[in-house]
This record gives sequence, C-alpha cells and structure tokens, in this order.
Amino acid sequence: MQKYVIKDYQKGFEKDQVRIGLEVARNWIWPYAYNLADLLQLHAQPDFDPATRHYCFLGAEMVGYMFSVIASSEGGGVSTATLDFPRMMPGHEQGAELLIERAFETLKRRGVSRVVGRVTTMCPGDIRLAERAGFSINAWGYKVYYSYEMEWGRLDIPGEAAEEVDPEEDLEECAQIAARWYRRPPEWCRSLLVEWHEAGLITHLGVREDGRLVAACMAAPNTVRPSTAAIYYIYTRDEHSLRPMLMGVVNNCVANGIHNVIADLVNEHRQYEPVYQELGFEKVADWARCEKALA
Repeated sequence: MQKYVIKDYQKGFEKDQVRIGLEVARNWIWPYAYNLADLLQLHAQPDFDPATRHYCFLGAEMVGYMFSVIASSEGGGVSTATLDFPRMMPGHEQGAELLIERAFETLKRRGVSRVVGRVTTMCPGDIRLAERAGFSINAWGYKVYYSYEMEWGRLDIPGEAAEEVDPEEDLEECAQIAARWYRRPPEWCRSLLVEWHEAGLITHLGVREDGRLVAACMAAPNTVRPSTAAIYYIYTRDEHSLRPMLMGVVNNCVANGIHNVIADLVNEHRQYEPVYQELGFEKVADWARCEKALA
C-alpha cells in the first residue's frame, strides 16, 4: 500500500473535497455531490463536528474523504452514528480502509457502539468495503432507482393529462403534498420548492379532483450531470393519478433534450413499481441498509 496519511478536518479542505466528490460521482447512475457553497454552509453550522470528518492524503494531494454523524443518545441508550462510505479518487481505493479505521477509532472514543449506513449497486466498491469492514447488509430493495431513456420515445396514455402547477397559486398545496414524500414539515418543503423554482425546473405537475390538487411531482436536471433528470418528489393516492404525471415528466424531458430521467421508489411508493415497469421504466439500482456493532 502506498504511504497514505489520514487527517481530520482542517479549514480550507473544502475545495479539494468538492473536487473529489464531483469526480467520483460523475459517472454514477444518479450523481450527487456537494458544491462548494453548500459544503461551506454545512461546515459553518453550530453542530458541525470536525472530528468526524476524515481526509486521505498521498503526499500533499488529497485523494479521498469520508464522514460520519453521531446521533444524540436519549435515556442512556445505544449511541449510534450514521456513516457515509469513503469517496476515493481512481487508483487510490486502498486508502478507503484507512479512512474506515480512523472513523471507527474516533466513534469508539466518542462512545458510539453502533454504526449504520447505506450501500447501493451503483457503487459496488462500497458494498465490498462494507463486507470487509464487518457490516451486516440487509433490506436490499428498500429503495430502488428506475430510469427512462428519452430515446425510447414519448409516452401516450389515454385519459386526462397532468397539468403544470402555478408556482404563485399552488405552492402551498404542493408543499402539503411534498411533505408526505419528504416526511418533513410543509414549511420546510415550501422553502425547498421555492429554491427549485428559482434554480430552474423541467416540470412541476399536478392532478386535480374537484379543483383541488390530490397528487403532484417535480422534475429537474441533476446538478452534476444536467443531461440526467430526476423526479425529486412524487406523491399520489393511486396509480390513476400516477400515470399522467409520469407521462408528463417523460414528455417534458424529451422536449427539453434530457438524456434520461431517474425515479426514486422508496417507502410506500414502492407499491407502484409495476406501473413504472408497464410504462417502460427499467430498474437501474438497488439500495440496502447496513450496520455494525463497535466492540
């Protein structure tokens, strides 16, 4: 193994962390990584814990990083940390095991006895690393990604179409609907939807019954790879409202020159997997939960 050195967070590490995060995620089915502004804002929060941020160096070059978040323990129960697996530049994957070791050492000193995380088939190296590090992996498929390639063509489904929502008139109703997807307060959802509208959307669709929105979804480009879009939230009471929304998303993506659109099926929305399959979406990634007890 090359002479890697693990360091904890120091001010100024953010630019290299963003560089690595973007490079590693670039070719994922659904790339996600912090931009510099968001990362600096995160590190400025009162609860930011620099001791749980670890960075891998080869000489003066940062080649990887990872972090964990310690959950506050109530009533003297088991203290748990959520761990994000290392992000390593190509050719430096060996350094990931050193990062994991540092994370475990730090968490043990902080009284953590249980570590949880997630792995996905779009990052097979994380699955192998989790197994080597002694994690138990379970609940495969609790969350899945489906993709529709725009080259497959537009969708034409008989029946009423979904309509574009009015960001001035309908955002309160949309926030109420989005709260069921995100499982966050409507006020939080409304702020998020305002941000997305300001950043630029592909489409924000709804289905009405008796003049009231009963289903809604929103699609926007990926911030790392704009040729890929995602349905950032989608809530429906039944498949009859789901079909016209998916048709609207696909056809708007075709019109906007998008290459493919990703749908995130999680929680109760998993029940609609057959509808996605019927419309031509294909499953492209599975997610699982993992956990490890720290001795």
